[in-house]
Amino acid sequence: HSDNFQALNLLNTLYKNQVNSVYIDPPYNTDATPIVYKNGYKSSSWLSLLCDRINLTSQLMREDSMLCLTIDDVEVDNARCMLASNFPGRDLLGTVAIKNNPAGRTGTVGFAISHEYALFYGSLENSAIGRLEHSESQKARYKEKDEHGHFEWTNFRKHGGTNTYRTSRPRQFYPIYIDGEKIRFPNMTWNNEIRDWEIIDQPTASEEVIYPIDEQGRERIWDFVSETAIQNIDHLKVRKDIKGNTAVYRKWRLNTEGLLPLTIWDKSEYSAAAYGTNLLTDIFGTSHQFSFPKSIYAVTDCIKVAGAKNLETSIVLDYFGGSGTTAHATINLNRQDKGKRKYILVEQGEYFDTALMPRVAKVAYSSNWKNGKPVT
Repeated sequence: HSDNFQALNLLNTLYKNQVNSVYIDPPYNTDATPIVYKNGYKSSSWLSLLCDRINLTSQLMREDSMLCLTIDDVEVDNARCMLASNFPGRDLLGTVAIKNNPAGRTGTVGFAISHEYALFYGSLENSAIGRLEHSESQKARYKEKDEHGHFEWTNFRKHGGTNTYRTSRPRQFYPIYIDGEKIRFPNMTWNNEIRDWEIIDQPTASEEVIYPIDEQGRERIWDFVSETAIQNIDHLKVRKDIKGNTAVYRKWRLNTEGLLPLTIWDKSEYSAAAYGTNLLTDIFGTSHQFSFPKSIYAVTDCIKVAGAKNLETSIVLDYFGGSGTTAHATINLNRQDKGKRKYILVEQGEYFDTALMPRVAKVAYSSNWKNGKPVT
């Protein structure tokens, strides 16, 4: 419970170069959440506050650590300029627009603002961007299972995109011989002068020859070069396509590492009202007085992308602790994968005692609350 500048100085004596992920949600400096400033230098005061703390943050972080800063349009440009010049060894890895207010923040004029930004900074050489979970609808597509896990059958012929044509990757354009359900790859020699395969084995009378040619007669390519296809022939299968033609299908597996994060996050779970304000009401009943809590799902995904998912013993730091959402998100992440991540939160406001600490105690006790009482 401290001013965060003083706390960061103290933390540097204990955690220098040890923090893996930093998530901060500083005041947005809007009319709704202004900072205290003098002489009319509103943005200058805000930048000074942030810059002093970023300099100390850098000392706490490891070489592979990442920082996520959430902000809206009022100060996003100033924040990026400040971080570009005061965050040594860290580059902007990505900017994500998060739809945190689906109804839009309305005013008397202009646009109804429905988003904020998450700026991710880290080392281009050392930081590993964390992946996110597949959606339930994506998982549902992979209905079949073998000894290697879940998969779905997809056409072995590539489709869509400019690099899926024979002209782009001629080595992936070759014949496949089909005899009933049997697949055979002929012996071939690559001719570099004409950039084409010379076919050595001819098909037998009972074999059908197929090439990766699509419904419009365009010469596409197979998913694999011939050597890889031969090595994975057990994962290929002869089937009829939607037109009733003979085709080769492959087992397409769910990437267990997850998905690379998109630069637009618009899931309904990112709504701050539904999964921030309402969540606090469930935890405390109607007694909490905290304004503008973040969606637990938005913060969880932010710290995942900022590296907390990659290391199950990571330390997550948030020195604008607010209502404790970052601690809650870290606890949830540990529950999901039995991790041993630790969190350090700093907050100077009086709601350290009225919201943050009671929330952490409650969610550590139970993962599910309703009307201020534990459900599980």
